[in-house]
Amino acid sequence: MNETTRNTAFWFITLSIPFLLFLGVEIALRIGGYEQEKQELFIEAPNTPNYLIANSKFIERYFPSFVPEIAPNAFRKEKLQNTFRIFVFGGSSAEGFPYNFYTGFADQLKQKLLLNTQGLPVEVINLGMTAVNSYVIHDLAKRVLSYEPDGVIIYAGHNEYYGSFGAATTQFGFTNSIGLKRLILWLKDWRVYQFLENTLQLGGANQDTGERRTMMAKVISESDIPVDSDIYRHGIEQYRSNISDIVKRFDKYGVPIFLGTIASNLKDQAPLSDNPDVLALYEQAQATYKEGLFDEASTLFLQVKELDGTRFRAPEEMNRILTTITQETSAELVPIQAVLRNASTRKIEDASLFIDHLHPNDRGHKIMANTFFEAISYLPKLQSYLKPNPIDPPSEISTFEKAYAEISVARLLVGYPFVKNVTIDNELQAFERIYRSYLNTSYIDSIAAVASKQQVFVPLALTEVIAKAYLKADTLAIVQHSYDLLKWQLRHQNLIESSIEFTLNSGKNKAYIINILHQVINDGNLDPRYYDLLSSLYLLEENTQQAKYWLNQSELRTPSSPRLLYNFSRYHILNGDTLKAQEYFQKFLATQQKNQN
Repeated sequence: MNETTRNTAFWFITLSIPFLLFLGVEIALRIGGYEQEKQELFIEAPNTPNYLIANSKFIERYFPSFVPEIAPNAFRKEKLQNTFRIFVFGGSSAEGFPYNFYTGFADQLKQKLLLNTQGLPVEVINLGMTAVNSYVIHDLAKRVLSYEPDGVIIYAGHNEYYGSFGAATTQFGFTNSIGLKRLILWLKDWRVYQFLENTLQLGGANQDTGERRTMMAKVISESDIPVDSDIYRHGIEQYRSNISDIVKRFDKYGVPIFLGTIASNLKDQAPLSDNPDVLALYEQAQATYKEGLFDEASTLFLQVKELDGTRFRAPEEMNRILTTITQETSAELVPIQAVLRNASTRKIEDASLFIDHLHPNDRGHKIMANTFFEAISYLPKLQSYLKPNPIDPPSEISTFEKAYAEISVARLLVGYPFVKNVTIDNELQAFERIYRSYLNTSYIDSIAAVASKQQVFVPLALTEVIAKAYLKADTLAIVQHSYDLLKWQLRHQNLIESSIEFTLNSGKNKAYIINILHQVINDGNLDPRYYDLLSSLYLLEENTQQAKYWLNQSELRTPSSPRLLYNFSRYHILNGDTLKAQEYFQKFLATQQKNQN
């Protein structure tokens, strides 16, 4: 062996040692099961082995000091051939905060799809989470392709500065390199990195989980970010790069992607920064509004948001980025901002659609759901199944849901950035006063306040509400909150039966029963009685198109059912075919005679 060969071999072996050591440790950690429970985005749903659900342990990789809630949307492990499956990505607005998941636009979109399609299993998997920005979505997006999505919705942008891996957070504050932050996320798939991260507490954020301040107050490193600052540009560029790459990835695999423009409260949210010039501009905007000069006021309010250096609300440049991306790719722009603006008082985004600075209220979520529905309804897979249905999900949210959201928002509004220079003790005292005011109103408000403050499992709180509503003979409360509870427990047979029975006996609120039945059938509960009941309810609504479909489905399962025969008779009467109606009625009478004998 000559000298050159020996030198090459030496350096090859020398350089290979660290890699081999790394690989050996990695293999050992994997064999030992180190952090095994954190490796998969989806895990088997509890007590339902054929279904998957988002893994909260996996989500920990994105957050140094807390783990956000994620919607408990179970979906089939093995996708049925004709299933329509869509994933939703975004921050807390996509998640549905401050409401529970079933009030957010993602679940309302699911309800809209269920009611307006026939024979199409629907799965809307909501991966929206508090404080999530484009880096996290970029990491999550590549992990859902194997689950065969038929579409992807993204509504995100508010968290680019203060969300996980944000441009102005304490988390990995040593860098704003897009490549380096993506590398860190890639490294989190390796057990060695996870071991080092856990040991050395890499990530740099406040690790004190006993800290009583809100997440908003914990993560900020730069509270004033001018438009011309480096941090501002970093936020814009990471958004452009990440969203563009996400779209290209789904484009490559032919997955339709829908990008919602970002909206926030303009009129009823004062600047979060204490810049005197911006505060003066906001006062000018309010004065202009009072004078009835609404177009001019709208322009001023938008300028205030753009100049507000405490950047919890997405800059308009992000909407321009979305527009450009959809012009250059097959992605579709969904004009959420424009639709919400048109639906707002005087066409200026305000408290009529937002519960705080940027989170939509229940009405806002409903409008967003309808807007996304209109956008995706043109997908070929949906076209053949679409059948317009005048029945909508119930328009009013429950008393519990309303109070739960209000108390959750109240906790935010008494602290930073909404209140400046407040001590943690004063912040908690202010919240305690609000909290106690709910305890002294209705029994539902009281239960909701306790559930929100003490993080009580919502189904338990709803169960308590229903029990007390029964004692008080509060019919509407029983119907509404049973409907809410079923969203958490779609396989709870006793709850399904009792909810249906009580709502039927109440003689009102057929929309609740129709929605319940569509959901439990979609979830795989194929009890023939549910098909019969849906047929009956649609016949009562004189909706013969929907009734015919469910009658046919019922006939496939129980062709001689007395209720089916009777319903077919009613159907033909509504269609003006008295001979067919008489034929089915005679068959019905024959079954009755047979039962009597």
